[in-house]
Amino acid sequence: MHESTTNRTEQSETFLGEEPIHTQWESDYFNADTDPFYELIFDQIVEALGAAPGQTILDAGCGYCFHASRLAHRGLQVTGVDFSEAALQHGRKNSEAEGVADAITLRQADLLDLPFDEGSFDFVHCFGVLMHIPEVEIALEELARVLKPGGRLAIIENNVQSLHVRYWEPTLRLIKSTLGRKLPRRNRTERGIEEWHEYDSGGLMVRKTDMDWLVRFYEERGLQLVSRFAGTFSEIFTSVPTRPLKRAVHAFNRSWASHGRGYRAAQGNVLVFQKG
Repeated sequence: MHESTTNRTEQSETFLGEEPIHTQWESDYFNADTDPFYELIFDQIVEALGAAPGQTILDAGCGYCFHASRLAHRGLQVTGVDFSEAALQHGRKNSEAEGVADAITLRQADLLDLPFDEGSFDFVHCFGVLMHIPEVEIALEELARVLKPGGRLAIIENNVQSLHVRYWEPTLRLIKSTLGRKLPRRNRTERGIEEWHEYDSGGLMVRKTDMDWLVRFYEERGLQLVSRFAGTFSEIFTSVPTRPLKRAVHAFNRSWASHGRGYRAAQGNVLVFQKG
């Protein structure tokens, strides 16, 4: 099992080191239609963290720095790390275009071995990154290690109990199977539902997290859940064919998240932990 997991980590690192996947994510998730949703969510995240201007935050898996820029715009001093140098190059350009380059320090780093001392940051933020890490337990421990005592950690991941995962994804898999398309391997583990997507240039883990497992994992290591709220209700917008339909989904996601409730039904969940 360990050898298989390690092999998948190596394949993931190869795949995520390439530019195409980051370009695809930018097209699907970071555009003018998604911006209002993210602005709402990041107001909620910064409030739940209790972050004040000038405090330090690690953006773990910062990618193109869209979220790092949002944190910087809210007054935080951001250190962004990503495994992909290609992503960091774009991140530097984006942070400059946003006028926040002075508030963001970027480093190439692996979440399985962060190059920081214990207790280096007031806060840690990790948005939709852990789902792609096969050895996720190591990454979770690293995020906790670099957090100061009393500091808070915001994790945003897909929820295995969401309506999207329970109903939409099986329906989509059935349709694809009927059409004869190749499906990723799908396993249920204590961490949640894990799919392994294979590509010519490597592989990609996509995990829908069992949030109860995540809470237990951190409780056993002295971190307590202090806040949990809904993020994206559904990412069906990546599948619908027209922009008006995509906009309708974005509007519904924003409306759902604005109420701060209904996280059990929502695909995206924001969990905030405090280190004892």
